[in-house]
Amino acid sequence: MTWQSIYSRPGRWLKGNLHTHTTQSDGQLTPEQAAIRYRDQGYDFVAISDHWVHTSSLAVDGMTTVPAAELDGQGYHMLALGLQSLPAKEQADDPQAMIDHVLSEQGMAFIAHPYWTGQTSHAIAQLHGLLGIEVFNSVCDVTKATGYARVHWDDLLAEGHRLLGLAVDDVHWRFGAQGRGFIMVRSEDSSDQAILAAIREGAFYSSMGPTIADLWLTPGSEDTAPKLHVRASPCRTISFFASGPRGQRSDADQGGTIETASIGVTPDQVYLRVECCDALGRTAWSNPIYVQDLLQS
Repeated sequence: MTWQSIYSRPGRWLKGNLHTHTTQSDGQLTPEQAAIRYRDQGYDFVAISDHWVHTSSLAVDGMTTVPAAELDGQGYHMLALGLQSLPAKEQADDPQAMIDHVLSEQGMAFIAHPYWTGQTSHAIAQLHGLLGIEVFNSVCDVTKATGYARVHWDDLLAEGHRLLGLAVDDVHWRFGAQGRGFIMVRSEDSSDQAILAAIREGAFYSSMGPTIADLWLTPGSEDTAPKLHVRASPCRTISFFASGPRGQRSDADQGGTIETASIGVTPDQVYLRVECCDALGRTAWSNPIYVQDLLQS
């Protein structure tokens, strides 16, 4: 498999939140009210992911609804996107059975807020068929300071698991978590099918505010390694994460900002992903790029 930057993909950027609770479970707005609130904040799509409630569509002008539900059992929560029906709740304590059901309906399964749940990267590694994890969950950050799952993600990536990373609000409309975690999807149109297809292919980045404007590769030579480059909105730091200590951080001068950074690509990195952090402490995350694919490009 060779790597192709999502920035060369046809389409346009759409903003969305994939983890939303309403009065159907433990949220304080109705599904329609929640969708309207996001639409009025400039979002293009939303997933209503109530606990053990499948929501596939809403009649809200100017807003696309992505079919979703949150499944949970002993020791885990799971965000399921694109599924057509709920699995049997009697199997709720078997996360692999939940994944298998979601996949049987051509859906996508993401582990939700593993730090908050207490789920280890080792436990996640035992599951098969996951598309990714929530690298940032706003409500867990706001209420318990356990919203980030960067270490879980890096542990799993370093072991060879190919997992995408989502930033989400997990909003309940009573903790002030809304608008802090979202994804930007490169989609050919604004239909739920096109958005889901783009998510499945990893054609998105996650953010709390900063923009990742471009990612590109320049080839190496006999004497130099290929280089991965990133361009972002003004940031205080831009960091490349790789297996173990093989990444790199770039800092702006005192009081200044940076918008670009680069890193040489070597096989022992296993993967590379980018975090761009602005002066307000907000982060944007690229999805991982696998070095094996880069070196074949």
